[in-house]
Amino acid sequence: MNEEDVKKFAKNEADRIINHIVYLRKKKRITQESLAERSAISRSTVGQIEKGAVKISLVTFTAILKGLDVSYSEFFAEFEQEKRVVEETSPELVDLIKEVSIHPNRDEYIKIMKSLLALK
Repeated sequence: MNEEDVKKFAKNEADRIINHIVYLRKKKRITQESLAERSAISRSTVGQIEKGAVKISLVTFTAILKGLDVSYSEFFAEFEQEKRVVEETSPELVDLIKEVSIHPNRDEYIKIMKSLLALK
């Protein structure tokens, strides 16, 4: 791998980590403000991190995991599992699943989708 490939790979992985932080925050129904308080960082910093406007340090990443009540091993196990699922699933379906999983009416949507799948 040349330098450009390494930088591209690192940027892609960093973006995936940020997306996973956002996913977990929404899945746990935690606001940016609440995550900031739990992580002892500012709300604006959380927003900038989620937008990819700033690079995240290991210290800040650790604080965010603490605020999400997630260990490193839990975070990366789920992160890698998501990667495998994404690689095996169409992008449209992955996006739909993510949207449903964080939607306030998630349980109702899942029931509707199950009933649609049961139709013959």
